[in-house]
Amino acid sequence: MHTIVPIYNQQGNKTNQIVIKDDLTYVRGRVWKGTKHYYKGTGIPYKFHHQINVESYIDYEDVIETDIFYLGYRVTKKVWKNKTGIFQSRYQPFFPDYIGGCSVKEKTIVDNSRVFKRSSVDIIDVVNYDPFNKQYYFKMDYKCNRKEYIEDNGDPKKLTELLEYMLDSEWNFLWDKAAISDVTPDGLISDTADLFESDELKHQFGTVYSLLFSLYNSDRNKYAEFLKLNNLTHEDTTDFIYNSVELLDRNNIDTIPLIKYNDRLKDYKHIILEHLLQGRNCAYCSCMLFVHEGDMVRDDYIKRITEELKVI
Repeated sequence: MHTIVPIYNQQGNKTNQIVIKDDLTYVRGRVWKGTKHYYKGTGIPYKFHHQINVESYIDYEDVIETDIFYLGYRVTKKVWKNKTGIFQSRYQPFFPDYIGGCSVKEKTIVDNSRVFKRSSVDIIDVVNYDPFNKQYYFKMDYKCNRKEYIEDNGDPKKLTELLEYMLDSEWNFLWDKAAISDVTPDGLISDTADLFESDELKHQFGTVYSLLFSLYNSDRNKYAEFLKLNNLTHEDTTDFIYNSVELLDRNNIDTIPLIKYNDRLKDYKHIILEHLLQGRNCAYCSCMLFVHEGDMVRDDYIKRITEELKVI
């Protein structure tokens, strides 16, 4: 029993392969399920990837400009269409992960899964199948069986407990990450690779904001359920900020630096520009291997959002 994962070059030709002694079935993302264990970074049914610039439209179809400025365009490369495997190009412009694969930045999942007490993942093996390009795949188990908070009717009490644990133990989400997608129904984290430790206010604020904002965008009923449990309300977008402040307060985090003017609108702008955007965004990555890229995205965020705040 084995599965062959082909590796394709830029021209669409198979140049190498990974042989895994297991029978794999595709789950989603870069994750596959074997007879007993899961595998991450073992390929993907190719549909699209992201590029900052598109020099020639001849090689692509479905070229779409995304609304996420640091991802550029979503494109489908013709020579990879309808193929499954690992493709030797970056899935996202800033990160060295091959499409369907995992780069060195994903190795944080190993230590984080051991130290983070609410991890749903246990790493069994790490295989560096391409040392030159630093590409890996991971063999792992999930306590949650890959269940998700939104899709599987997560418990808002467990989500609250997760947030309390993270603030108390100084673990953080990247502030612009869709954090809720990594939360299980029982309040565990199914992908610990993007978690990082810090007691800095900007990061802890970003953690709460990331959770609230992504929960709202994923399922407003589940968002309302969480707010109700925690005796919070939501009337407009400023409440993402002020509910975050309230939850920090309840967890004994010093929020005095956030409230500078005692004016709701002025403090809203202050918190966003001087704290939230100064935190760690997705381009930094949790491992901080991409500081230059993170700084570029931060500066672009500040420029764009400063203009948006001028009209409020």
